[in-house]
Amino acid sequence: MYSGKVIVRLLHVTQRYPPAIGGAEKYIADLSEELVRRGHQVDVFTSRALDFHTWKNELPPFERLNGVDVYRFRSMQRRKWVWQVLHFGLRHYWRTRARRYEPFIFFGGGPLSPGMAWAMLRRGREYDLIHLNCLVYSHVAYGYWIARRLGVPVVVTPHAHASQEESYNIGYQQRVVRGADHVIADTQAEREMFLQMGLDPWRVSVGGTGLNVREYEAGRRWDRATARRHLGLPEKGFLVLFLGRKSAYKGLDLLLEALIALRPQWPDLSLLAVGPETDYSQALWSRYRDLDGLHVRGAVSHEDKLAALRACDCLALPSAGEAFGIVFLEAWLMDRPVIGARTRAVASVIGEGRDGLLAAPGDAADLAAAIARLADDPEQAQRMGRRGREKVLRRYTVPRIADRVEGIYLRVLRRRGRQERKA
Repeated sequence: MYSGKVIVRLLHVTQRYPPAIGGAEKYIADLSEELVRRGHQVDVFTSRALDFHTWKNELPPFERLNGVDVYRFRSMQRRKWVWQVLHFGLRHYWRTRARRYEPFIFFGGGPLSPGMAWAMLRRGREYDLIHLNCLVYSHVAYGYWIARRLGVPVVVTPHAHASQEESYNIGYQQRVVRGADHVIADTQAEREMFLQMGLDPWRVSVGGTGLNVREYEAGRRWDRATARRHLGLPEKGFLVLFLGRKSAYKGLDLLLEALIALRPQWPDLSLLAVGPETDYSQALWSRYRDLDGLHVRGAVSHEDKLAALRACDCLALPSAGEAFGIVFLEAWLMDRPVIGARTRAVASVIGEGRDGLLAAPGDAADLAAAIARLADDPEQAQRMGRRGREKVLRRYTVPRIADRVEGIYLRVLRRRGRQERKA
């Protein structure tokens, strides 16, 4: 726990920051704001992008958000030819593992921001520690190089997706995690993955992801029927919620297949898909536009998100590429059970049979069976939701996560201080 005696000057470097939407974005924003509340100085360097697909510069260059100074820098936009460069690099890198293809991946990944790099070089020594967020993006590579050049301690939260090697296993990414002062994993499964790669156990800790509970308590005032009326949804029937950016790896196509398979037996079953649209999801909707029981919303307000969480009977995110899955926590806070893919990361978050269910990755039939199990036994589903809420309050609140991360910062600074004294 924080003693209030040590004030740390922190620079958090991340690919995007709210109002940009995403689990990694929410993680670093909640952590930054909590650390400011504890008396630390926290600055954020990030891009001006709302959308990682294009890195289009849309947000203002500076904002002070809840005590955090957020400096946003212009980055090169990711146009079609940049994506082609990225895919060229990945295709040849996986085939050969040759280091000569790494620059193509670095260039195509983004955000490439000379202004951010220059600001880090110019101001980096003002900070006691630099925390780099989300290893898959290129800012972590140049941020790490600059921190090492300046001699500033550096901590990395990779948010590595075990099933997506491009999020942690490119050569320069490996050099970052092996050279960082500390690596903060989201789950025990992620920590074990890095240990299997040979990282020092003393330099890899589980930090986790948490929620600001007070931001969700207003949602508990919605009862199920009122929430459904608010969103214009059918008041009867079992409702499955998908919540998140509608990217291909999230498994939305599996949910649609499960809905089609289950509707003959449960004609009142419905699916509500909420979150920012993508080219992938737009193609899905054109194919399934006449599907009975399908309700689609794009990006919604926080109030409507809470209403959706209370309107549903369960949340399903059958993604095979999650580092954690913060939407599971959001559903649990609203007393709703969850269904996730049986991957190492998600299985370390969801207690199968206790607060949710797991389905085989990529298996629509297994996903349908999990949904049917909850629809068949609403009392069990309610018990799972209540247990999930208890788990969030016990383990996954922002203050608890901040306790762990703050302790890591202080250990890194003490260790670095001892090393410098010995030198």
